Amino acid sequence: MLGPVETRAPAGTPDVGAVIRRLRTQRGISVRALAASCGLSASFLGAVERGESDIALGRLALIAQALDHDVASLLGYSLRQATPRLVAAAREGARGDGVRFSAFRIPGSQLELLVASFAPHSGFDDSITHAGIDVAYVAQGELVLIVDGVEYPLTEGQCVVWPSSHPHTMRNVSDAPAIVVGFATEIVH
Repeated sequence: MLGPVETRAPAGTPDVGAVIRRLRTQRGISVRALAASCGLSASFLGAVERGESDIALGRLALIAQALDHDVASLLGYSLRQATPRLVAAAREGARGDGVRFSAFRIPGSQLELLVASFAPHSGFDDSITHAGIDVAYVAQGELVLIVDGVEYPLTEGQCVVWPSSHPHTMRNVSDAPAIVVGFATEIVH
């Protein structure tokens, strides 16, 4: 007679049940409510969450949809991996007198994380354009974003998005340092 079948995934693979449980509880959804919205039984979903049962991809897709998520990131593979990894700066240095700039290319995506610190009364040396969008969050101080020659004053805590195909640059016109964090899509080097 055969013993119970081991359903634990091999080391290094994501614990899908734990991911489902975490997303479900973060959204305040009960096992029964999630199961009902997916057309699954609550006992089956509970077994998946506890790691006692495997789940077919089609059923996992139903759960992902109910949680407003995607299957790849539920599995931890949207970055082609299931564990965190450090990302080194792809580019860093000065982008103007008093401006320190770092760009981090996000593996497996078309995103680049950008961080810039501005000394008082400093700014980027140039105006750039590229395909995609830019998003910037002013983490400290005040900055002026210039897009197509139009100035947009920004204060700490504000977030702005604009089409990167328009010429854009940034500067600090204040007497205090400033830091901006953001991301850009579809950067081509």
